Amino acid sequence: MPITVLVAYATRSGSTAEVAKAIGASLREAGITPQVRPMRQVESLQGPGAVILGAPLYIGRFPREFHQFMVRHHHVFAAIHPWCFVLGPARVEAADFEMARKQAEKQLARYRWLHPAELQIFGGKYDVKNLPYPYSLVLRIPFFPVNKIPPSDIRDWAAIKEWGLGIARQVKHAA
Repeated sequence: MPITVLVAYATRSGSTAEVAKAIGASLREAGITPQVRPMRQVESLQGPGAVILGAPLYIGRFPREFHQFMVRHHHVFAAIHPWCFVLGPARVEAADFEMARKQAEKQLARYRWLHPAELQIFGGKYDVKNLPYPYSLVLRIPFFPVNKIPPSDIRDWAAIKEWGLGIARQVKHAA
């Protein structure tokens, strides 16, 4: 019987979805059957052998979709320990990664019944032109500082792949 891993993600501009799909590809490469889905499309957590959750940080917070998912499936998290990944920093600065970790831990701490197997922080992608609503409203404010931040994409695809392969090894070992 094949091992299945659910990769459920919240995304606004698609960057987290791209990372979730890359993790799914790593799992598939390792012989695991991935189910990569937006959190809003996940009806049940029954069935997969493991769960990976992904979300971006926007101004230190996860999107509403993540929080709705956690409330909807809270009864399952007492029995499972999902891996979690977060896209946060848009600069390759150690302080930015540490701040993203603290913010993600604070967001996850809202759910006392959630005990992640691991929390991984990845660099994110930022382009002021792709800001989701309501953050995109700042584009209308003349001389607003965020309008001057240059676009960046610091997602480390090799690290993302290796993290997915590492999860695959752990899942296979536990099976």
